[in-house]
Amino acid sequence: MTEVETEAIRSSSRRWYVLAVLAAGLFMLLLDGTIVNIAIPSIMTDLGARFSEIEWVMNSYLLVFAVSLITMGRLGDIYGRRRLFLLGISVFTAASLACGLAPSAGWLIGFRAVQGLGGSMMMPATLSIISHVFPANERGTAMGIWGAVVGIATALGPTLGGLIVDGVSVQWLFGGASWPFIFLINVPIGVAVIVLAVKIIPESTDPLSSRHIDFLGVAVLSAALFCLTFALIEGQKLGWTSPTILGLFAGAAVGIGVFILVERRVREPLMQLSLFRSRTFSAANITGAILSFGMMGIFFLLPLFLQAIMGFSAVKAGLIMTPLSAMVVVGAPFSGWLSDRIGSRWLIFCGMLLAAGGFMLMRTPMRLDTDWPSFVAPFMVTGLGIGLVMAPMTSAVMASAPPEKAGAASGVLSTMRQMGSVLGIAVMGAVLQNRAVSYIESAASEKLESAPFIPAGVRQQIIDTLGSSVSNMSELRSAGGLSGMPAGMEDMLAQAPPEAAGFFQELFGRELLLGEFAHAMRTTVLVAVFVLLAGAMVALLIRSHVARPTHAEGALGDGLELLAESATSPAEGGLVPEDPEEHTAGPPDGRLRTAKFGPRELLKPMVD
Repeated sequence: MTEVETEAIRSSSRRWYVLAVLAAGLFMLLLDGTIVNIAIPSIMTDLGARFSEIEWVMNSYLLVFAVSLITMGRLGDIYGRRRLFLLGISVFTAASLACGLAPSAGWLIGFRAVQGLGGSMMMPATLSIISHVFPANERGTAMGIWGAVVGIATALGPTLGGLIVDGVSVQWLFGGASWPFIFLINVPIGVAVIVLAVKIIPESTDPLSSRHIDFLGVAVLSAALFCLTFALIEGQKLGWTSPTILGLFAGAAVGIGVFILVERRVREPLMQLSLFRSRTFSAANITGAILSFGMMGIFFLLPLFLQAIMGFSAVKAGLIMTPLSAMVVVGAPFSGWLSDRIGSRWLIFCGMLLAAGGFMLMRTPMRLDTDWPSFVAPFMVTGLGIGLVMAPMTSAVMASAPPEKAGAASGVLSTMRQMGSVLGIAVMGAVLQNRAVSYIESAASEKLESAPFIPAGVRQQIIDTLGSSVSNMSELRSAGGLSGMPAGMEDMLAQAPPEAAGFFQELFGRELLLGEFAHAMRTTVLVAVFVLLAGAMVALLIRSHVARPTHAEGALGDGLELLAESATSPAEGGLVPEDPEEHTAGPPDGRLRTAKFGPRELLKPMVD
């Protein structure tokens, strides 16, 4: 596309049509994530999936998305952003159709990975195309609309997902199951966006972009993350001290080490590790990963708790979660505006504390006798805290990177956040499984001690059966918890004395089994609380990217003081930055960039 054609689009109304098409594709992409969360209990029941398999349904998407994002952005710069956007949305739409038709959890996991690949093609292309078709003075508005679409998709996802799960069902199709429509809704939207994109979106490339792709880095990082995720998800089933799990943990550690070595030697690395020399860049990225860890871990577990344990419908669960998403939408733009004035450090710190406090408050209503209004306040506090962190975190990352490496910095942040999401789901799921099994087995063992008519061997068999049924979790259903006694209990009852019937009904009743599962949920949320508190401490390492004014008030002494201060902290326009590092960051060649500061700038505050 020539410069003349680009200017023609920028000066015509076509640029807004381009934005509308990109926003529609982005809306579909982001809506998919929050809708799938609400459908988790339904998928578990209809496919008879184990809890670990449901974790893979989420993490197969996130893993592929995380490790492909930077590479796909570069491929778009080289071969065409529209081309990559069209390829991405085609792959995503086809994978959505395949997900809806998946006959088993294994097939669903595979198709979700393909969805992640399509999403990683779409996401970076949307921002690049917007930057290309809008003039500089309108890009802020266009990016604001892009951000609003992100917020709206996040807020509407839980409720829309609930409406589909509870309200869309065809008895002769999919055996009456509703969860396939969660994915099939993407198909008509995707087809429409493809048709419009071909007609409206112009092609663009970056002729200066490097044509080298770090495929080795992508492969090593993918292998390391897969080993770590697999170990966390399957550890409860295979045994945390089993050779397989220990070997996977070791493989992940070695893989991360090899990845660092590879990235330090390749010409165009997947991740610019030199950026982590900046303390602010490192701290902001770590807080981003920690926020995604806690946020996605809880978002993954909440629908399961609200539907499978509390017995709420999918619509009700979605509506209950809406205040959380809505407060994120409210808090994010406010914190972005505020971070431009006071900096990022304290906003991120306070936001992390608020989110941790919201999670702590969330633990109180996680009991069987609690009604939905008790969740509203904790969800609002949590959402506000998350919203306060997002924009300042991005600002801190981008301000701490040299301008010529802004694209690399953005890619690192996106990858770190996705990696945090993967680990959040894996770790929180592992804690939930482990604690649920432990608590239920412990409660059952204590109760069985009061049943002398049950032989010791049978007692252990009962405890083991209960533990395995909770680990499997396919017994969970969306409207009332465990669907009867675990498999094999009927045979045991047939051999037990008559008085055993009432005892076993109480043993496998709602209060014990689901009550202990709720106990496990409270423990799991506590993990998120501690992780976010650690994130708040890390946020204190961030230095402000906002310059503070120094007032000379017309006095010569003040002017000399300002001159002396400028010798150590050069700044522009009579401003002394709170963090000189952010204004002198440069390439690793040792050259120091300093802003212009001369007599005119020194005297300007006096004259004013």
